[in-house]
Amino acid sequence: MGKGGEAPPSFIVSDENKELLSGKSYAATKLAPEDAWMATLDHEKFREDVHAIGKALGAEQGPKDVAHLTKIVWWSRLCQYVGFATMWTCVNPISIFLLSVGTLTRWTIIGHHVCHGGFDKCDKSKRYNRFTFGVGSLWRRSVDWLDWMLVEAWNVEHNQLHHYHLGEIADPDLVEFNMDYLRTLDAPMALKYAAVAFMSVTWKWWYYAPNTFKQLKANERRRAGLPPLEGVEAPQTFDFGWLVGKGDNTYVNGFEFLSRVLGPYFVQRFVLMPLPVLLALGFPAYRTACANLFLAELMTNFHSFVVIATNHAGFDLYRFDKHCKPRSSTFYLRQVISSANFDCGTDLIDFMHGFLNYQVEHHLWPDLSMKSYQKAQPMIQALCKKHNVPYIKENVFKRLWLLTKVMVGTDSMRKYPNKYEYAPDIVADEPAAAH
Repeated sequence: MGKGGEAPPSFIVSDENKELLSGKSYAATKLAPEDAWMATLDHEKFREDVHAIGKALGAEQGPKDVAHLTKIVWWSRLCQYVGFATMWTCVNPISIFLLSVGTLTRWTIIGHHVCHGGFDKCDKSKRYNRFTFGVGSLWRRSVDWLDWMLVEAWNVEHNQLHHYHLGEIADPDLVEFNMDYLRTLDAPMALKYAAVAFMSVTWKWWYYAPNTFKQLKANERRRAGLPPLEGVEAPQTFDFGWLVGKGDNTYVNGFEFLSRVLGPYFVQRFVLMPLPVLLALGFPAYRTACANLFLAELMTNFHSFVVIATNHAGFDLYRFDKHCKPRSSTFYLRQVISSANFDCGTDLIDFMHGFLNYQVEHHLWPDLSMKSYQKAQPMIQALCKKHNVPYIKENVFKRLWLLTKVMVGTDSMRKYPNKYEYAPDIVADEPAAAH
C-alpha cells in the first residue's frame, strides 16, 4: 500500500473477474491480496487500542500544549509582519513566500485546530476556544482568523460533514466524486492537467469559500425546520446554481456571499493593508505592494492545495458505500485507511506542512492539539502494524501526483467491499449518501 503511482499488480485480472476483486467494486466478494487484512481484523480490539491512546493523550494535554500553540502563533505572525514590512520594496519571492505562509498557517494550524476544540480543555484563558474563536462578529473574525471563508461555514462543512462522513458520498471533500466532470470529460490529457494546475492556485475562491457557505446555509435551513433543498450532496466543484439563483436551487443571493464571505478579507488584504504604503510612499510602492499581495494569494492557494487536497485522495486510499457510527471501530478504521500522512517530526517541517502531515492522527481525534499529534504518530503507526492495517506516510509531492491522477481520471480510489464491513458499526445498513 502507498508505494508508487501505478495500479497494484492484483488489478491485472481477466475481464470476468474484475468486479469480484475488492478495490474495484463495493459489491466485491473476493479480497485482493493487498486487502487480505480485512478478513482477519479484530475490529473491537482495534477500537479499544485506538481509544486507549486517545484517552491517554487527552489526559496529558495542558500548559505545554498551549505554549506550543503560542509559539506557532508567533511564527505565523512573524511571517505576516515581515511580509507586510517588505512588500513595498519590489516584487520579490521572500515577501510573497512569507505572506503566503502566514496566511496558510493561520488557517491550517491555528484556525483549524482551535475550531476543532484542540485547546478547549487546556487553555484556561479561553482565548483559543472553539465556541468563540472567529465567530459571532466581524470583529472576532478579523482578530482571530480572517480568510476568504466564513469561520462558521468552515465549522459546518469541515468539522461536521467531512470528519464524520470521510470517504462517503456525503463527504463534501471527496475529490474523486467532486472531480467526476473532469475525470469523465472527453478532452486531451494535457488540458486536464492544465485545469488541475489552474484549480490549485485558485481553489479557495471557487471551491472552499462558496461550498462551505452553501453547507452553512443548508444547515441553517435544517435547524430552522425548513425543507431541505436538493443538490446539497451534488459534486461540490462546479455547482454554482445555488449562488447565482438558478431555478429552485437557490440558497442565498450572490450579494450576501460577496459581502459576508469574500468582502471582509478582500477589504482587509487589498484595501486596508496596502493603504499605509500608498499614503507614506506613493503609488509606485503601493502598486508593488498590491502585486506582492496578489501573488502571495496565488502561492497560499497552491500551498494549501498541496497539503490539504492530498490528504484523502490516491489509488491506495478507500471510499465507502455505507455510513458508520461515530467513534466505532469502523469509524476509526476509516480515518486510517482513507487518510495519508506526510513527512513529519520537527516543528519546522510540521509548520511548513500546516501540521496537516498528521492527518491520520488528526482524524482519529480531531479535538487534540498539534503537540499531541506529534506524540501520537509513531504510536498509531506501530498500532496499525500490529493489526495489519495499512498506514500511509509519504512525501507530500508524491501524494500530489497521486491526487492529480485521481482528479484527471487515470487513477481511482479503492472501494471498500460491503461484504467486509463490520455490521455492528453500520448505521441501519443505509447508503452513505443518505446521511
